[in-house]
Formats: sequence, structure tokens, C-alpha cells
Amino acid sequence: MYLDNLEEIKKYCDDIICYYTKNDPYVKYEAEKEFADTITNKQEIISNGGHLNQESGYTEFKELIEYI
Repeated sequence: MYLDNLEEIKKYCDDIICYYTKNDPYVKYEAEKEFADTITNKQEIISNGGHLNQESGYTEFKELIEYI
């Protein structure tokens, strides 16, 4: 998230999707949204996903599996 030219990522990837939540205890939603807006139009907000890790009770990434 802290690259100097984040926009350039689009040059190297044909298909980018960002998954994030509104209730991440470590990363503010605004920062997640800004990051996603910079690199892609494909975005999915996961309800009550927390930090999308086991600590937050998020143990299966069903949305990603469905996407791929």
C-alpha cells in the first residue's frame, strides 16, 4: 500500500480485484477504499470481515474462491 507509483500496478496486471471491509480494526476503511480506487474498479466489500483473518473470525475466503 505504500508504493510511490501505485497507479503503475495496472501496467503489470490484466485483472485486479480488491476485497476489503468496513470494520477492519487495523486499517481504516478510507485507506482501503483509496488504495482500491487507485488500482482497480473491481472491488468487493466483505460484510463483517474484520481484518480478513482468523483473529477476526474470517477463516474461509469464499468470495475469492468464487471469483477464481
